Amino acid sequence: MARRFALASVLLAVIVISSLGAAAQEQKTKQPERIAISELKKKLDSGEKFLLIDVREDWELKADGAIPGAIHIPVAELDERMKDIPKDVEVVFY
Repeated sequence: MARRFALASVLLAVIVISSLGAAAQEQKTKQPERIAISELKKKLDSGEKFLLIDVREDWELKADGAIPGAIHIPVAELDERMKDIPKDVEVVFY
């Protein structure tokens, strides 16, 4: 009886640990949500608080201009600068 209890306890612990690991992995690999240009315009017009990051290259920015208030981080620099982006605010990349 004690052996069955021990086996069941170990099995339960493995299941719990596995599910916690899977949940943590799911959070890490969450896919970004895409929004339409019209939805971005609504956010801008309404004054909603979010961080807007322009990931275009310098030459694209110079050729086309930028959305006022956007932060420019070229896509080539994005990986190294992700640590600087706040985690507690909605971020929109364009």
